[in-house]
Amino acid sequence: MKHTVALVGGDRRLARDLAAACAALEAELVELASVEAPEGDALDPDLVVVRDRAFAAARVRWPSAGAIIFGPAADSGQVIEAIKHGAIDCIVTPATPESLARQLREALRVSRGIQMPVVAQEPEARPSRRVDEIVGQSPAMKQVYKLIGLIAPRDINVLITGESGTGKELVARAILQHSPRRTRAFLAVNCAAIPETLLESELFGHERGAFTGADARRIGKFEQCDGGTIFLDEVGDIPLPTQAKLLRVLQEQAFQRLGGSATIRTDVRIIAATHQPLEKLIAERRFRQDLYYRLKVATIHVPPLREREVDAVLLAHYFVTRYAADFGAGIQSFSPEVLPMLLRYPWPGNVRELENTIKAALVMARGSVMLPEFLPEHIRSWRGDSATPSVSPANEAMIAAHAPATPGGIDDALGEWSRSLIGRGDLEGRVMEHAVAQVEREVLLAALRESRGRIAPAARRLGVSRATLRRKMEEHGIQIGPSA
Repeated sequence: MKHTVALVGGDRRLARDLAAACAALEAELVELASVEAPEGDALDPDLVVVRDRAFAAARVRWPSAGAIIFGPAADSGQVIEAIKHGAIDCIVTPATPESLARQLREALRVSRGIQMPVVAQEPEARPSRRVDEIVGQSPAMKQVYKLIGLIAPRDINVLITGESGTGKELVARAILQHSPRRTRAFLAVNCAAIPETLLESELFGHERGAFTGADARRIGKFEQCDGGTIFLDEVGDIPLPTQAKLLRVLQEQAFQRLGGSATIRTDVRIIAATHQPLEKLIAERRFRQDLYYRLKVATIHVPPLREREVDAVLLAHYFVTRYAADFGAGIQSFSPEVLPMLLRYPWPGNVRELENTIKAALVMARGSVMLPEFLPEHIRSWRGDSATPSVSPANEAMIAAHAPATPGGIDDALGEWSRSLIGRGDLEGRVMEHAVAQVEREVLLAALRESRGRIAPAARRLGVSRATLRRKMEEHGIQIGPSA
């Protein structure tokens, strides 16, 4: 049976690429100007591709259809809300034809097995950008957003895994913000930062005289958090005796204060996180297997920054915007040389290391452009396995869409960058060569973005042959998809 896909409010570029994807999948594409378009009255689509702000209306009009939202810079909040309210996926425009085809194929497969419930209310309005917002547009992070959207509304325990510094607490707070308990108490406990002898008292409280120095009754976190959510960070560091008490809370929603005999009831959602492999701790008999399975009703893995493609650059822009005023810095843009440095470095400390790096750079910064010399030396000098990472035109476009605006204009930024080159001792005698190469690379990327990676129109725009363009791309380490 031939599937019908409705595109609501899309531009010509998206319509063209979506039509090609539909043709490959033997599906019919119907274009509508808006959700209210009269042509939609007789339409019973299998899948609706709709702009994020019209998602709720589309759900009401076509309740049995699957849905994909699209937008130029869908952030974590938008994706989580859409998934929570029934969307299958999110397209960040501009998207490559390959990724569109892949997303469309998967969405049609999923839509065959779902029946979306009708809800009359609009999804909650997206708040303005929060200081604790998750930032990232890589496929790995989009998968995290989807899982948050699916898990948050369900009152189940969650285990978040990932290396140190990846942002596990941000994921926990995102789950809270999109959960039914969002207006209730939220307490975060770093189990690794509290001595073993005090952790049980911190979590469950104690009675007066329970131990030396217990001069008064103490109310623990589980009692304080009744009706809310508790985040147990580094849960793998909880000692075995305290694990047994935590297991009882999970099984019976009850516990006793240290030194007490009264049973205290509590209604708490537990979100736990760890950077350790709990399966290994179980094998070493350092973590209870029954507790492990109680905690991991649902699991979210937060990928390390080195596996998140261009997210390092997006995060760098975000941290500059967030902290520049605090450090009295006037940074408004990044020089072309900084981008490959951020992408090349492996960030062993993940997002936390990047955040601290940008703070340190802002302390050193002068002028309006972030220059290489403002970055720590170990990041500037890092080479790793390859000297120059390649950046696809699609990822360059994504970076540009998230970059902070430059009120001073391109002339100010270019002037600042040019002055910095003249003053660099390591470029003595080859400033012109270096500057021309940097500018040439940016022009090539701009032309390829405009042509969506197609060689022939990009070459015509630049006034060079296709062979010359390909040679220049190779010189500058620019790669495009196989369809180019």
